[in-house]
Amino acid sequence: MYELFIELLNQIFWEGYAEQLAQDNPAVFELELAEFMNNYNQ
Repeated sequence: MYELFIELLNQIFWEGYAEQLAQDNPAVFELELAEFMNNYNQ
């Protein structure tokens, strides 16, 4: 699932966006990942 989330972010924005977000703002990254997981599991 984590890999799908990374791939989705990179496709929506640009290649490397997910890694940059995780480094620059880890709280937002974790929040977005949790939301993605919750939506996927519904």
